[in-house]
Amino acid sequence: MKILNTAQIRQADQATIKREPISSIDLMERASNAFTENFCTLFDTSHAIHVFCGLGNNGGDGLCIARQLHNRGYQVALYIIRYSPNSSDDFQVNEQRLQALEGVQINEIFNLEDVPDLTPKSLIIDGLFGSGLSRPITGLPAQIIQKINLSPASVVAIDLPSGLYAEKPVDEEQVVVQATHTISFETPKLSFLLPQNAHFVGNWRIVPIGLDTSFIQNCPSPYYYLSEDIIRHILKPRSKFSHKGTNGHLLFIGGSKGKIGACILSCKAGLKAGAGLVTAYVPTCGYAILQIAVPEVMCLTDKSVNYIYHFPSKTEQYQAIAIGPGLGTQNKTAHALQALLQKRNRPLVLDADALNIIAKHKWLHLIPKHSILTPHPKEFSRLFGDSPDDYLRLEKLQQASRQYQVVIVLKGAHTAIALPDGTVYFNSTGNPAMATAGSGDVLTGIIGAFMARGYTSKESALLGVFLHGLAGDRAAWNKGNILAGDIISHFRESK
Repeated sequence: MKILNTAQIRQADQATIKREPISSIDLMERASNAFTENFCTLFDTSHAIHVFCGLGNNGGDGLCIARQLHNRGYQVALYIIRYSPNSSDDFQVNEQRLQALEGVQINEIFNLEDVPDLTPKSLIIDGLFGSGLSRPITGLPAQIIQKINLSPASVVAIDLPSGLYAEKPVDEEQVVVQATHTISFETPKLSFLLPQNAHFVGNWRIVPIGLDTSFIQNCPSPYYYLSEDIIRHILKPRSKFSHKGTNGHLLFIGGSKGKIGACILSCKAGLKAGAGLVTAYVPTCGYAILQIAVPEVMCLTDKSVNYIYHFPSKTEQYQAIAIGPGLGTQNKTAHALQALLQKRNRPLVLDADALNIIAKHKWLHLIPKHSILTPHPKEFSRLFGDSPDDYLRLEKLQQASRQYQVVIVLKGAHTAIALPDGTVYFNSTGNPAMATAGSGDVLTGIIGAFMARGYTSKESALLGVFLHGLAGDRAAWNKGNILAGDIISHFRESK
């Protein structure tokens, strides 16, 4: 699913109006009906609805939704914020339609005292300002938003919480509706996918409103929402005559005293994700542990007992190499990694302490092109520096991927996968229960397995991230709180 900016969404509206053809007021009716249908799956008619409307088209959506909810048997009170003598044409049409209905309570708000008390039983629909907002909200609307935010009421935002921009940050002093739910139209907004906006957006969902598909397909965008449709186009069916030798050989290098568990998780995940063969290279202390815990994995050991000080000298027989989980950052380990980076001319999967070593010694330039880096936010900062906000960090992510010609998987609630051409995919799977020790080690093994099986770096990263999150969703559904091993046991390539 492509992520469009505000200007492109407006252009998509106009293209739809022209090509169907359909009037703007009828398109608003269609969008509002999509919102209403989705809203009704979340809240039943026992809720008392308070719809707050501005005077633009987002307010027009609010008026339309209020009418539709009233017709479905909801108790609706409407509040029009009169901060200007002007209103949009479609707002005026929907205002006239509402006035012709009996039973809808229409209130005009000229000052803060006109706003009713909001209780825990109140359910607010935010239709004050939409994606067309270009400057901070001030005056009466700002006062009303502050009152809404201080209230115990739940808030459902139409398309975008009022005051939040779709593709740029808000200042700390700006007032923004803190929604518990956001129901948005056609495509996700970039702002929904960045951590700093989570307390504004709440739980969000996208509803299709029938915008012109050919126009959207031809819109240039560096941002995509990673969906099942994309994954289905990448996954290749296994041959009936495939065997372990044709499904790739993955070498895992990692582990140190007290951290052999990271190796176990990565190796198990690599096997579960379909690598035909997995060999682990660990310090001597890990040999018995690994052989007992994962008998399917072959094991090679370093001469050192507690840490890896020498990497394998011959690696040509491995289709993929994953390095990092549990590795440690000893000086001798760092020199061994440096030697491999200088020698290996094929992509690697680099995670955890491999990334910490590279950051400490400033060895980014040594990483083979098209390697996959899988940092969490702190590891990303060590590699590329701190960022004052998530938007600038996103820019830094794209720049780093371009500069070093690597795929960077920045882990998080919507893991961002940056490609060397500047494209970024945001993941749609996963849940907070996956924030547990070892989850990242599992991801490393899964991505390594896809690379060993012959997928490109881009394909391996997209498949690994999406299916890792999907396995976590299955595990959380079945178990609630989960362990990293539960992600492995719930992994599969199809529903």
